[in-house]
Amino acid sequence: MNKKQHKIALMGIGTIGKELLRRIKNDKNYKIVSLGDSSGNLIKKSGFTSKEITQIINFKNTGENLKKYDHNKQVTSDIISILNDYSIDTFIDVTASMTYDTLFKALDYSNVITSNKLPFSDSSNEQYTKINEKAIEVGKLLDYGTTVGAGLKIPNLIDSIGIDEIEKFYGCLSGTMNFISQRLNENIPFSKTVYEAMKPPRNYTEPDPRIDLSGTDFKRKIIILARLFGKKINLTDINAESILQYEHEKISKDEFLKILPELDEVIAAKFKIAQKEKKVLWYLGSVNLTLNEFNLGFQKIQPDNLITKCHESDNVLTIQPKLWHKPITLIGPGAGAIETVTGLISGLKDAIKIQNSFRPLVK
Repeated sequence: MNKKQHKIALMGIGTIGKELLRRIKNDKNYKIVSLGDSSGNLIKKSGFTSKEITQIINFKNTGENLKKYDHNKQVTSDIISILNDYSIDTFIDVTASMTYDTLFKALDYSNVITSNKLPFSDSSNEQYTKINEKAIEVGKLLDYGTTVGAGLKIPNLIDSIGIDEIEKFYGCLSGTMNFISQRLNENIPFSKTVYEAMKPPRNYTEPDPRIDLSGTDFKRKIIILARLFGKKINLTDINAESILQYEHEKISKDEFLKILPELDEVIAAKFKIAQKEKKVLWYLGSVNLTLNEFNLGFQKIQPDNLITKCHESDNVLTIQPKLWHKPITLIGPGAGAIETVTGLISGLKDAIKIQNSFRPLVK
């Protein structure tokens, strides 16, 4: 008797999507039925072969969209119909767009796994509650653990520990800003650190690094955790220090990257001040849930602080439960395609458990 293959629809074939496809294309547990980008979705009922997936990855590496991929395969923009018509077991969203409505509808047909923060941070508090409640109601997996901590899946860790009544948490939840903080304290020019964080093999930044440099990506992670702890919070509730100036947000990404070296001296001067005080400067988030204080920005800390021992894209988060004598500190790689995909595959394994046991599992 042949083992039932887990049918997958993937939306997003950027850095993370391509890495995921490379990792699972030869795994007989999975049948990849649908591959989609912003132009539409390719469908193959019998599942794409490893060779076909490699061809599609190579095609996407040229910068073209799937609509121009001519392989006599059906292309459609209606992902919800695909989930229904092809009995997709798990829908994976690795885009960086607001896909809340799509994910909400997808739960009617499939498990949902995503590394996309926007549906859980930029949605309203009511929407956030509603989608989590729906997953439980319909008995589907809703796994957005990789939205904070990538492969660490910090939301899942917190949920598994079963922590209640958290008073405070602080640390660096941005792999990009942690890496940049490390390099700036080593007196590496700011522009060089950003270029290093953007390019392979790191690929730490968002497609537009200004999302990281403005603190927006970090703010979204704070919102996801704060909501997990029961707080009703939106982006505007967080005080965030941005490295960018107003005019930097009004030009194209390419224009911004060209003028990036203009920020080198200004930023280096801040770090030299901290060094004269025998301290280091680090981009950190500090949250007091009791007082509803949410702050984000560069802070002076002692050189022997645990945070300074981070490497590359590590995330570090210290959580203080109300009744615990000591805080909990989580530390590990928090950005990068390989790390994120490891977390997504962990979610797929959970989805297969549901398929085999018919028991709902909500992450």
